[in-house]
Amino acid sequence: MTSSENTGALPPAMNTRLAHGIEMESNGHSSGESGFYLMHEGLSAFVARAVLIEEAAISLDLQYYIYSDDTSGRLLTAKLLEAADRGVRVRLLVDDLGTRLTNPWVTALDSHPNMEIRVFNPVEGRSGLRRGLEQALNFGRINHRMHNKLLVADGLAMITGGRNVADGYFTNAEVEFLDVDVIAIGAIIADASITFDDYWNHSVSLPVSKLISLREETHSLEELRTRLREHLVKEEKSEFRDALRESTLVKELAAGKVPFQWGTATLYADPPAKATDHESVPLSDYPGYQLGQIVKDSQERLQITNAYLIPGRRGTELFAELEERGVQVDILTNGLGTNDTAVAHGAYSRYRKPLLRAGVRLWELRPTAEREHRMHWFSDKSRATLHAKMMVIDSERSFVGSINLDSRSFILNTEIGVLIENAAVNRQLHRLFETWVAPDAAWRLQLDDRGRISWHATDDDNRAIVKHRDPDSNFWQRMLSRMLSRLPIESQI
Repeated sequence: MTSSENTGALPPAMNTRLAHGIEMESNGHSSGESGFYLMHEGLSAFVARAVLIEEAAISLDLQYYIYSDDTSGRLLTAKLLEAADRGVRVRLLVDDLGTRLTNPWVTALDSHPNMEIRVFNPVEGRSGLRRGLEQALNFGRINHRMHNKLLVADGLAMITGGRNVADGYFTNAEVEFLDVDVIAIGAIIADASITFDDYWNHSVSLPVSKLISLREETHSLEELRTRLREHLVKEEKSEFRDALRESTLVKELAAGKVPFQWGTATLYADPPAKATDHESVPLSDYPGYQLGQIVKDSQERLQITNAYLIPGRRGTELFAELEERGVQVDILTNGLGTNDTAVAHGAYSRYRKPLLRAGVRLWELRPTAEREHRMHWFSDKSRATLHAKMMVIDSERSFVGSINLDSRSFILNTEIGVLIENAAVNRQLHRLFETWVAPDAAWRLQLDDRGRISWHATDDDNRAIVKHRDPDSNFWQRMLSRMLSRLPIESQI
């Protein structure tokens, strides 16, 4: 489907297995409510995406910052192709910097009459020197990226949260991400479809056929099918295929037996114009600003899990004000040993002491996978890093999305997330937070009498461990972090 015409969301599917199952799930709930099912295990999150793609009968809309050509990406691509073959309209929107397109196979996929791939805010040159020059000359535009993660199936169900499409987000990788997604049904789906259409039809969402020269090497759809079949055979015994075979999610959805939690909800999404003409977008339209207003109203507790914590002066003051009002603020983020961006850790490190002095309880994730008894989705050799972006607000409200607590998410990138008003979801995320900050999973930061930071945890035998410099790091990492912390580039991180 190589058309460049604007298209809109199709009407929700009716008289399908997924439609009947969701109708049963919705019985007894008002039309203004939405149902939510949390997923923090990577394989479950992969299976949920695969199942919604398999069950779709009318339409599939996918929006991702990263969509990788690895095991999980190829498995999901195979299912998207199968969906298109049975008549489902598939629209895939990816970010150009997060997802590097491989010409021969992308053009084959895009040539399917029921599929179209578009690229958000693309760099003109596809590779090499031309691409580098484009990035340098148009940095102001290119620096704004689409960080959203969204899948909408048949106008009936959606998945959003922190995960991109790549092995590390689902497992089967040396570095595995702790993350959270949510399946949603009900009233919020209409808002998700509107949001997707806004991005899909924006002037900087360009069809891939306009970006890749057809004079270059191309493959046919049949060659692509052969490639994907060979991949499926190769991965027959992979943990992804095993998880799909063993999953009961299809039957549970069809029978209306998924334990959805119901309540009112708000979808927060940046307008796509934020990436192209951010000065025309009122600050009040930014999800980061809107979340800040919600956080200000906290009364009892605020638990934050976020991969990149660079609160700035205003954020630090906000947390201090909450503490002064008696709101306990707890934050889990990455430490030097788990942060994949040295410059981000350098900027974050400047705020550790001010936060601790304000009364904020602060933890940093430990990188080892020694807590397999606690988190069984980690393999023996994997290294953990935090990627989740979630909040537990008092006892009723929660947030799950793609928004990091840094200037890049607030000001530069486009983001998405959902505020859920449901006590059970709040409790689930609270329990997950408590698991992730346990002494065998995270370092608790404290200030001693001389104002120095110390890190506290326990070993395999539950014996106390105390460190007086960034754990799980070497001299060169610490020196680089200190050097980067002095750079005046916080607004770009």
